[in-house]
This record gives sequence, C-alpha cells and structure tokens, in this order.
Amino acid sequence: MPNVRLIGRDSVNVQAGDAGLRMFLLGRFELRAGGDLIIDEAWHHRNAKALLKLLALQSDRSLHREQVLDAFWASLDPSAAAANLRKILFDLRAEFTARRVTAQVVTIADDMVVLSPEISLDIDEFRSCARAARSSQNRIELYEEAIAFYGGDLLVEDGYEESTEGPRRELRDLHNELLMELSQLYAAAGKLELAAERLQRLLRADPLDEDANRLMMRLYAEAGSRQKAHRQYKTFRVALRREIGAAPSEETKTLNRDILAGKVDSVGRAGPVHPA
Repeated sequence: MPNVRLIGRDSVNVQAGDAGLRMFLLGRFELRAGGDLIIDEAWHHRNAKALLKLLALQSDRSLHREQVLDAFWASLDPSAAAANLRKILFDLRAEFTARRVTAQVVTIADDMVVLSPEISLDIDEFRSCARAARSSQNRIELYEEAIAFYGGDLLVEDGYEESTEGPRRELRDLHNELLMELSQLYAAAGKLELAAERLQRLLRADPLDEDANRLMMRLYAEAGSRQKAHRQYKTFRVALRREIGAAPSEETKTLNRDILAGKVDSVGRAGPVHPA
C-alpha cells in the first residue's frame, strides 16, 4: 500500500509511484496520471471535484481558506463549513491512495488552499503555446501546435457557473484569434484551401466575427468564385440581423460591392496583426 502522509491537519499528500499528473479543463474535465484516468466528470464527489476546478482557474492555483468556505458553504456556520472542507480533502486523499498515485494534490498552509504546482494544466499549455506562436516570427507550425492544444471550450459542463465565464471567454477568444492569424498566414503564403479551412473552424465557433467573414469573402474572390463570396456576405448579414439586430459595417458592404464588380482578385499578403 502507498504511504500516505498528511502535511499539517488539512493537506493531501500521497506518496506512491512517479506518474505525472495532468488536468484537462478544455472540452472535458479529467485528471490523469500518465495514461490512467483518476477523476472525471462522472466522479461522484461533487464538491471535491468542484474544488479542483476552482483552484485550477486561479492564476496562482490558490485561494484563501475563507474564500473557499464562502464559495461552497456561505450559509453554514464556520465550524460546519470547515468540517466540509476537511471531508473534501479526505475524499481526494482516499481516491489517490486507492489509485496508488504519487501526488501532492491540495494543501492548506498559512490559510491558503493550494493546488499542487506539480499538476500540469492544459490551459497553461495552451497559453504557453499561443505565446510561442505569436513570438515566433509567424511560424505556421507553432500556430498549428497551439490550436491543437485547444480541446474545446473551458469546462462546458459548468456553463452556468459564474467562476468559469470570464476564463472561458478569454480562452475562446484567444483560440479564435489564433485561428484568424493562422488563416492570414496561410493566405499570405498562397495556401488558400488551408486558410479557408481554418477560417471555417473560426466561423463555426463565432459566425458573427466580421473580420473572419471579410477574409473568407476575399479568399473566395481570389479563388475566382464571386458568387461564393457574395453568399458568404449574405449569410453573415442574415446572422448579424437575427442574432443582434445589426447590419454589416460599411467596410464589409464595400468589399461585397467591390467583389461583385470584379475589383477584388487577390488577398493581401501581410502576416497576422497581433492584438495589442
């Protein structure tokens, strides 16, 4: 049996094996040791699972003990809330002990509840890859690598949780921006099919992205299909009116007219413009 040691009264520290831990938050919630699934959305300890997610979303992977108690048990008296937190830590310890996994999972020190820095997070990997791509002097392969890390929207099963709304929007926007920049890179290299495929992925996620719709119109125009370009414009115009009661910008309207008049026959060759 693994040797289980508590650091202080309220810590989880399981000593066994050497498999690295990795937590997935994009597209699904899973905690894995190597290739072995330890915890996923079906795990029945709801609050223990929620605590792992909440800590993983903090920039320093920690929250003050009182913040955790307030987040989960604001209506309980302090002693009852503290007992519930100890129960969460017990459930985590028991799960990891049963799986014979080496991990310092959650600790409480100086009244801070901390998720172990030894756990790799897919959201951190995605952000790191995005930074590398954007600082790479427009290396397409690094953009593809970053996009491949995005397994889907953040914690989709927790769509109504207030704590997930901001991070979900931020990560989704970053993914969409990378798709747009990669599409621009492919277009600048004359690889129109690849540019269009990446744009289609972006437009499935955000059909109201006007920059993406304009670039798709230009790609169709360069490929010699004015009618497809015009159809893209009409699809965007209808979606914009239906969803937010707005009309395309004058820039987009002008582009549509120019394409139909045969004035647009090539895509600009500049690389992606990174947000400030």
